[in-house]
Parts: sequence; C-alpha cells; structure tokens
Amino acid sequence: MTDLATGALAPLHNRDFRFLLAGFAIGQMLMPLQFITQILWVQSTAPSNIWLILVAFIATSRGLGGLAFGLYGGALADRFNRKHLLQLILGLQVLTTSAIAGFMYLDLNGLLGFAAFFILTFLSSGLQSIDAPTRLAIVPDVLGQRLTPSGISLNQVSGQIAMPVAIMVTGIMIDQLGFSGAYGTTVIGYLLAMFLIGMMRYAPSAQVQSQQSQPYGFAQIKTDISVGLQYARKEPVILWVIILLILLMSLGYPATASLGPTWVTTEVGVAIPRMGFVMMFWGIGSFIAALMLARFANFVHRGALIAFGALLFSLSFVIFVLGKTELNIMIGNFGLGAGMTTMMVSSTILIQHIAPSDMRGRIMSIFQLNMAFAQLMTMPIALLAQWLGLAALFPILSYLTVAMVILVLLRQPQLVQAKIQQPSD
Repeated sequence: MTDLATGALAPLHNRDFRFLLAGFAIGQMLMPLQFITQILWVQSTAPSNIWLILVAFIATSRGLGGLAFGLYGGALADRFNRKHLLQLILGLQVLTTSAIAGFMYLDLNGLLGFAAFFILTFLSSGLQSIDAPTRLAIVPDVLGQRLTPSGISLNQVSGQIAMPVAIMVTGIMIDQLGFSGAYGTTVIGYLLAMFLIGMMRYAPSAQVQSQQSQPYGFAQIKTDISVGLQYARKEPVILWVIILLILLMSLGYPATASLGPTWVTTEVGVAIPRMGFVMMFWGIGSFIAALMLARFANFVHRGALIAFGALLFSLSFVIFVLGKTELNIMIGNFGLGAGMTTMMVSSTILIQHIAPSDMRGRIMSIFQLNMAFAQLMTMPIALLAQWLGLAALFPILSYLTVAMVILVLLRQPQLVQAKIQQPSD
C-alpha cells in the first residue's frame, strides 16, 4: 500500500521500496568499479599502437549491447512480472561477470581473448539495458505516483553514496587484488542484489498476470516496441527530453566518462592508486545534487531542472578539459556529476509522470538509449583523438556541447516550461 506522506523520506516506510533501494545502491557501486577496471586492464595489456582504440571499444561494445537489447528490455518490462525479470537478469550478470574476471585472471589478451572479452562486455551491457528500464518502471508500481518523485530522488541519493566509495577504492582494489580480483568481487554484489529483490512482496497488475500466459513471439515484440516509439514521438516533451540527452551524452560522456580515466592517467598524469580519489568528485557532485532533489522532491518545474542540469554538465565539461591539473579534474567532475544527476532524475520523474503504467517500461527503455549512444560515440571520438590527440580534441567537443545545449533549450521552450502535477489524493 502506498504511503500518503509526501516528505522526502516517506518512501522509506514502504518495505518493498527499501529492498529495491538497497539493490539499486549495490548496482551503482558495481558499475564504476567494473567499467574502470575494464578500461585499465585493456590499457595495461593491449599493444601500445592500438590500446586507445581497444579502450574505446569497451564503450562501443556496451553501446551496441544497449541498442540491441534496450527496446526489447522495455517491452519485456511491460509484459512480464518486473520482480522476476530483475532476478533473472541479475543471475545472468553473475555468469557474465565471472567469465570476464576469468579472462582477466588467465591474461587472455590475444586476438581471441580480446574478442571474447568484448562479446561478454556486449552481453553484460545488454542485460543492464533490460535491468535499468525495469527497475525504473517498477518504482511507481511500488510507491504510487505521489511518492515516485521522492523515490526516484532517494534512489539517486543511495546510489551516489555508494558510487564515490566505489570509485575511490577501485584503484586500491586493483593495486591489491589485481584486475581479475577487483572485477570478480562484483559477483558478490549481484548475488546480494538478487537476494534483496527476492525479499520483495511485489505482485504485478492483473493485466500483466494475464499476459504472462499468452504467447510472446517476435511479431508481438516488434508491435510492442513500435507502439512505444509512436507514443514517444507524439509526446513533444518526452521526445525532446530524449533528443537533448542523446545529443548531450553523445558529445560529453565519451570524453569525461568513457575516456575519462585515460585522460586523467595519461594527459594529467595521475597515478592509478590516486586516480580514484581524483575521480570520486563526480560521485560527490552527484550525491549532493541527489540530496537536494530528494529534499525538494515535490518541486514541479522539472523541465527547468532538466535545462539547468544540461547547462551545468556542459559547462563542467569545459572546466574538465580546460587545464591539465588535478584541480580542474576535481571541479569538472563535481559539476559533471551534479549536472548529470539533476538531468537524469528530473527527466525520469517527468517522463514517468507523463507515460501511463502499461507504456512505462518501453518509454524508459527509449530514454535509456542516451547511454547507448554515448558509449557508441566513444569509438569515433577515440579515432579522432588517435589522429588529433586528446588535448586537441576534447576542448573542441566541450565548446560544441555547450553550444548544442543552448540551441536546443532556445528552440524548444516547451521542454524548459514542462512541469508535473501533484496528485490530489
């Protein structure tokens, strides 16, 4: 039953939400640990003439996985029991994570070794692209529309408590346990998350229960995805939120996140054990932004917050690459984290407010495509960087990102003006 209180901490009175929240925090801790470990493993084992391209291909593999499975994942989230779907995906993540850690332990870095590594990374990202929209779509089911803004904000608070810790200790874990040991520890997190989701008493709607016994083949999947795409296209606010984030993340994310560890360790010259401390300011910025969003969860002008977050992210990108000093990295990362969290939380709340329950999984999967595009763009940006150099390319990308954000916000005022309405009961 949904708690009718509206305070920032009101969702914590809901038992199912507490388990969901703990599982989300674990996921937020695992993602940076895995991603940074993968980058540094490839960077340290690949041939010197192609290592940057192979580092970029990690993100490309993730992006392809997101595109291949993302829309399908949203359709599954609208068709089947979301709790059971989350448990299945987490179980499969245990298998792919164990396999990747095994490749690192065996030091299989030849042609076949790297090929298998990237295939597993592709599959792991595909599973994550099913997990993310399902996890977002289940929040209003558990809390109801009244508490969903607070719940989404608390999700981010819990995640941003976990993420800086994970980033900070990643370098230390790699130094002490090796690449395979650091990566392999994330299996424990997936198992714990499976247990927490299993403790939920969540039951799907009668409509979903009736659908589970019906055949669900490729034709029905295609129809469900098509219906979701048509709905998103006809809702101008949803459409332009998605377009803004795809453009912003495609230009800004590859340089600051996918290739961020490479920039920090090669251009700025930060040692691996210290890298986590420098990069954790992204998580600190995200944490502070998430706290503010939770404190003011009933703020209705979500479009204005999306615009603010987009501008903060793009301007922080400029600071990140402005000078090759640790201070620039820390200040830039702080703003990047705060801006991205403000954008993502406010966009999620606004889209979930507009989209109906039976469409929510598909719309959230379309929304999540911004990350797939961001990761796919890492490869062309890395190729350009191989030619021009990171120091020459990244400032150009930062200025282009700022210009693009300003242009979209000026041309689409309905996005900035969008707001949610609080339920009356």
